[in-house]
Amino acid sequence: MNVQKLPQKILSNWELVDVALSLGCIEAKIIPTKNIMLGNWVKLQCQYGCPHYGKLFTCPPCTPNTDDMSDILMDYNQAILIKAASAKDVHQIVLSLEGRLKTLGHYKAFGLEALPCDLCEACTVDTECQFPEAARPTLQACGIDVPQTVSGTGWEVATERSPCSEAYPFGMVLIN
Repeated sequence: MNVQKLPQKILSNWELVDVALSLGCIEAKIIPTKNIMLGNWVKLQCQYGCPHYGKLFTCPPCTPNTDDMSDILMDYNQAILIKAASAKDVHQIVLSLEGRLKTLGHYKAFGLEALPCDLCEACTVDTECQFPEAARPTLQACGIDVPQTVSGTGWEVATERSPCSEAYPFGMVLIN
């Protein structure tokens, strides 16, 4: 059986960071996926305290649970963690970065963002997503402990622990 290797431009970590910075983030770091901290408690914060729970495709229970996310992270070697000027900028940066990385051969690139999706006035969660190419789950919706993950990189993070806070202008793109 002849397996064709997919083309991939190998970029150094510095080049990957430069790509992220060119798309508008103010800081970017490459982190091993083993440094992404997960916690079951994060989704509890969503379920008991967030008005978006069960109302958006990008929020629980529509998103991978913590165990699923742990399995998903095993399919990736690293992630680009980004910090934007504001949490509202994260969506476009993450989506652009994911797309750019795919053109460079990182076909598994997948972005996660800071705030719940706001692409529609009212989410069509009862039928199907109107913007599946642009909707991305929040970090917290997938059980990612944002403060722990971010502080592990040496970046400062607000001590506020509520999910999907504008105090967290972070996003990430998982890459192979």
